[in-house]
Amino acid sequence: MHTVALPFQVLALGGGALELGLWGAVFSGTTLVFLLIGGAIADRVSRRAIILVSDLASAAVVGIIALLSLTGQLRLEHLYAEAAFFGASHSFFFPALSALIPELVPEEVLQAGNAVRGLSRQIGLLAGPVVGGLLVAVAGLPVAFGVDASTFLVGFGALWLAHPPRHEPPPPAAFLRQVRDGLAYTFSVPWLWIFIFAWAVVILGMLGPLEIAMPILVRDVLHGDARLFGTITAAIGLGEGITGIALAQLRIRRLGIAICAFAVVGGLALIGIGLVTEVPVILVLAALFGVQFVGVGVLWTTAIQKHVPREFLGRVTSIDFFGGSLLLPLAPVIFAAIVTGRAVPGVRRRGRPRVGHRRATAAGALDPRARVAGGPRPRSRCSAPTAPGPRSTSARRARTRPRGRRRRNRRRSDARDAAGNRR
Repeated sequence: MHTVALPFQVLALGGGALELGLWGAVFSGTTLVFLLIGGAIADRVSRRAIILVSDLASAAVVGIIALLSLTGQLRLEHLYAEAAFFGASHSFFFPALSALIPELVPEEVLQAGNAVRGLSRQIGLLAGPVVGGLLVAVAGLPVAFGVDASTFLVGFGALWLAHPPRHEPPPPAAFLRQVRDGLAYTFSVPWLWIFIFAWAVVILGMLGPLEIAMPILVRDVLHGDARLFGTITAAIGLGEGITGIALAQLRIRRLGIAICAFAVVGGLALIGIGLVTEVPVILVLAALFGVQFVGVGVLWTTAIQKHVPREFLGRVTSIDFFGGSLLLPLAPVIFAAIVTGRAVPGVRRRGRPRVGHRRATAAGALDPRARVAGGPRPRSRCSAPTAPGPRSTSARRARTRPRGRRRRNRRRSDARDAAGNRR
């Protein structure tokens, strides 16, 4: 629900692509700052406790955002502060969660376990955006944020009632030394660090358009609202859910080849979303992107959990997130600049008004039926022309006569003058 409510809250506060990009940049930058620390802590303390604290704090922060939105005191600065908190929270939450799974699931069914774990996220992506879009459109943004805050409390309660095996921390060691040991191990395994940093480039080209351009595409090209945006996001969740169920039943041996194949499918789907404007086609392409997202995620996580020693798992997972997020602070800014700067000068179309060049869409085109405040006023073809400067009556008549008639009149006048001279 938060992925639907947030962009429309930014737009409601007068923001646009740049402000959406800044939110993403703050989130990604804070994540990078705390990721290595979060991974080292996940190998030192109870991973269950880290997840519980993260859920409780997230519920409090989103609840504050809902209250500020309800009272009309919410500003963009508050949303940027929320982005910084979520970036730090994710830095501790995801390494702890990824390292907790092998403690609960036997190695021979790790792929199925990761797929089933991913189903919760896919169900959330499928139902959350639809519910969030309806809440935003019907009940308003404060209610959407309030319901989102309650979901963190549900997760907190579920894990509080569960009792996974107790994680035995390693022998005490210097904190910075543990971070250094995790980095040394990661860079000693070529397939680990090569894929981590190659995937950073892929993430730059994928998540930027989805997070920044998609809300603008929905509003300006598809002429939709939060419900359509939620439906597209739900289509991504549907593709993820189907792929998660399939991967829970299959056993894939060539993990690297399968990961690359899923990545190609996602790239082609994203290109298609940028080229077409038919909503049904976009929904199909969004589902294919979801297929790629969960396919790569489940198989890559399984590969790490199978081949990385348990004592390094939290740190290697955090380094994986760090490398994959390395370019994310640039992605929102880059794609916000692309979306904002792809405006073209006003275009005259037959039978349609001219619009100002500031109205840019996600595809860089203009909607010729819209008029932007501050742009030139549309001028009808039947409207009165600009008043000319002072002219004599004969000059205006001469300008309106056909050219051939003026030449004939000049010849007749010359003939009369010549006859008069002969006389």
